[in-house]
Amino acid sequence: MRIDNNTSNKFLLNHIFIVVVMALIVMGRFVQLGIFKSTNGIDLTELSMSSIVGSSINDIPRGTIYDQNGVPLAIDATSYSLFAIVDNEGLSTVSRPIETANMLSEHLNMSAQEIYDILQTEDVVQVEFGPAGKNISRELKESIESEGFSGLGFYENQQRKYINNYFASHLIGYLSEDEQYLYNGEAVRTRVGKSGVEAAFNDQLSGIDDFYLMQTHEKLLRGRDVYLTLNSQLQNHLEQLLTTAYEKYEPELISGYLVELGTGKLLSAGQRPSYNLNTLEGIDQDWEGQFVSEAYEPGSTLKILTQSIAYDRNIYQPNELVMTGSIEIEDTVVKDYNLYGWGEIPFDEALARSSNVSMVELVRRMGLESWEQTLEELGFGQSTHSDLPGENTGFIDFDNPVSVYMSGFGQAISATPIQLMQAYSMIGNQGDIIKIQYAYGSDTSDYETQKIKTMIRPESAQHILDILMDAVEQPYGTAQDFKMPNVRIAAKTGTAQIANPTGAGYLAGPNDYYFSVVSFFPAEQPEYMLYLTLKRPENNQGRMGSQILAEVFKPFVDYVLLNN
Repeated sequence: MRIDNNTSNKFLLNHIFIVVVMALIVMGRFVQLGIFKSTNGIDLTELSMSSIVGSSINDIPRGTIYDQNGVPLAIDATSYSLFAIVDNEGLSTVSRPIETANMLSEHLNMSAQEIYDILQTEDVVQVEFGPAGKNISRELKESIESEGFSGLGFYENQQRKYINNYFASHLIGYLSEDEQYLYNGEAVRTRVGKSGVEAAFNDQLSGIDDFYLMQTHEKLLRGRDVYLTLNSQLQNHLEQLLTTAYEKYEPELISGYLVELGTGKLLSAGQRPSYNLNTLEGIDQDWEGQFVSEAYEPGSTLKILTQSIAYDRNIYQPNELVMTGSIEIEDTVVKDYNLYGWGEIPFDEALARSSNVSMVELVRRMGLESWEQTLEELGFGQSTHSDLPGENTGFIDFDNPVSVYMSGFGQAISATPIQLMQAYSMIGNQGDIIKIQYAYGSDTSDYETQKIKTMIRPESAQHILDILMDAVEQPYGTAQDFKMPNVRIAAKTGTAQIANPTGAGYLAGPNDYYFSVVSFFPAEQPEYMLYLTLKRPENNQGRMGSQILAEVFKPFVDYVLLNN
């Protein structure tokens, strides 16, 4: 069709008129918004602030948790939630509900009838599809969109994903999906770390620290990353060994912790029972992480502290003899674990044999007040300032003299693994107590070794190491189960009674013990400290607690040395 000049000019004038009118309308709208800050009765200032406080923080991708080598352990992944517009003028709605239901049933874990019933919901603008319509992958979202059905849309969500289901679960922790959180006195809604590193570093990981600095006009893209001291290779191997022992011997608890002695870095930390980081399967109201939360009587492993302090203070001489078997304190008779002892033996041999009586004698010589002060200096009965939620400070009964004496051999005192390992570190660190740390921070270069104090002389620490090598290598030693052909081990075992929950004495069943071992290797110049515990194995299959722990200990030490 041919268009003449007159027609063309009229057409052009009409278009110019329409453009001018539209421009005036838009300008008027901007004036309204700029001056009155409202539209349709809604205060845009309040809407903006509520969006920032109510949802924007929740939309910020959470920082990634890495191991010491940059291997991701916890990441934020984008997922989608499906919705459908079923009744709204001006918006595209579901126009073919039967066909839409049939199509969606091929993509979601729902029947066509279930979907159709949801689409027929009355007196609502929008519907969603329950769990089946949540946490949808990008691929599935694009597949549904490619079908070309009207009225369907997607919300974008941030979802926490853990690379391994079981990986230091008690240390990594978990999130609540949407919770009110008090920050600087202001209530915000966001995902909040509920335990472990997710809680200890919540402000950094969530980005909430940086969110309130947005007056700098810098766009916040995500929370800050956190690097842990854990080594993924070592951790995964420990998890496998703990699982095998847990399923075989059915203990109430079994755990393992590996520390790099010179730095205090926690390289691996695991326990069974544990829980699935992604599904939270296995967690219940009775579950707790042992590392900082469970304080228990450690038993004979604590004797290495008693003996090292006594030797450092010249309380006894290396070849001095002590009568073993039994000793009376405050009208109470304390006996050695075999009830009769070994007669008169050197104090050093008494440690390798794990004599209770010799420890009571050393505490008696030091004096109760001096020993009480020493326990406090070692960090017992107080926080390690780990920043992990639920840290237990343990307990020392200074009001009962008998309890103070018994604390010398690890009874009548309770402590957590982190407290014990921190104190034990002085044996492998030439007398220095090094803070046990599990995180670098936002960068691996941020790490600083923290020496808490020098507790004993280097030669005193070496003297105890020599005794612990005897405990492994000599026929009278109690740690012979941990002897290895390829590396010298210095170790001390522990077998502690478990306090009766009723408060009356101790449990008396044949398996009612807390078994443990603390070790240092290679013993000549220790690089690592490994601490293992085993509580109340229900099916011990005729094996002693130390023999069960050795099944975890030996292959794990081999793996550590192989991957050093």
